[in-house]
Amino acid sequence: MGNKDSSLFEVGLSSVVGGILMITFGATTGGIGFCGLGGLSCLYHFLEKHNSKFDKLMKNIGIINKDERLPKLKEKQNTNFGYRLIFDLPHGINSDDFKRKQLSIEEFLNNKVNIKYINKCIYIDVYEKDLELHPYQFYKNNNLEIAIGHSMSGLEKINIKKAPHILIAGETGSGKSTLLRGIITNLILNKNTELHLIDLKNGAEFNVFRKSKYVKSFSRTIEESEKILNKLLIEVDERYDKFFENDCVDIEEYNKISKSKMKYKVLIIDEFADLQNEKDSIKILESLASKSRASGIHLIIATQRPDAKVLNGRIKANVPCVIGLKTMNEINSRIIIDRSGLEKLKGRGHGIYKDIEFQSMNLSVSKARDLIKHTYIKKKVEKLEEKSNGELPNDFNLGDLYDN
Repeated sequence: MGNKDSSLFEVGLSSVVGGILMITFGATTGGIGFCGLGGLSCLYHFLEKHNSKFDKLMKNIGIINKDERLPKLKEKQNTNFGYRLIFDLPHGINSDDFKRKQLSIEEFLNNKVNIKYINKCIYIDVYEKDLELHPYQFYKNNNLEIAIGHSMSGLEKINIKKAPHILIAGETGSGKSTLLRGIITNLILNKNTELHLIDLKNGAEFNVFRKSKYVKSFSRTIEESEKILNKLLIEVDERYDKFFENDCVDIEEYNKISKSKMKYKVLIIDEFADLQNEKDSIKILESLASKSRASGIHLIIATQRPDAKVLNGRIKANVPCVIGLKTMNEINSRIIIDRSGLEKLKGRGHGIYKDIEFQSMNLSVSKARDLIKHTYIKKKVEKLEEKSNGELPNDFNLGDLYDN
């Protein structure tokens, strides 16, 4: 087999050389034909050689259909991160079959890989170099896109309009705070959203953003948080009433026909697991996640306690966009992204989003402050008085929280 392949390659190479000589001496048409045939022979040699290698791999790890057909290598592409292998997909085999055997494929290729399905083929991206840590880079846009970091393919972005709610989960030291800091800074600098921040670490993480004019409410206790959640839930219902009155289905359609435009709002909660024992707060949060998709009110919730109790079925069902950071073990990884992998990450902003590994950008507190301090205004926090029955006052308004 090896001699046959070698002779095929030699014939192809000779044909290419002969074709070039024919072109040089004026036999252009014949020369081009020889070059083409020679090139095809070399390509066939390459594919056969590599398919023989991958045939053994596929058989040994069990990626074969009932007709004993194996995926065949169609093309190898050089990339800026390494190379890409493209396989055809015989009937009865799917991308999950490859993903279940990802570790075997990685050990065979001696590199990390990313596996995806595109147009009836399996694409295996093979990474020959590690992700680099980039300094913070402001991503300017008008479409509610946020940059989360860099993958091997470049800057990774999430469009909040298309992915209305985001869950960020990982253990202590996984880089959650730095990632959130970058997201909030990006939203403030783009000036196209109204932010509501809930920092249940007593305000320590989000304090740098508190004075920004784009931050309309800032909560650091469970009591304050519940008021904000309640108010936003009421506003969601009010927005849907306006959609109904104007024969609209969502905020985009409403803003096209209405003179009074609705603002997009983003609620960001750090360590929402602290609300777990507050049944009313969790119920409101779950209602917000399920109802607010089309109203222009979006959620970004984060936790460093990714257990099944915190990430319950209703939260996961209504927050489909998940960013997984490093976890202690495979069990927690499966709770977050429904598969293993997060336990192998390095931490410090190394994450997985939609099966793509990325590294969040490095943004210190002092750098974030320097970037947004031109948006700072004087704010006087006013204490909200509750009624004796614990309900919010009728005239309660988020704008009353701060006197600009």
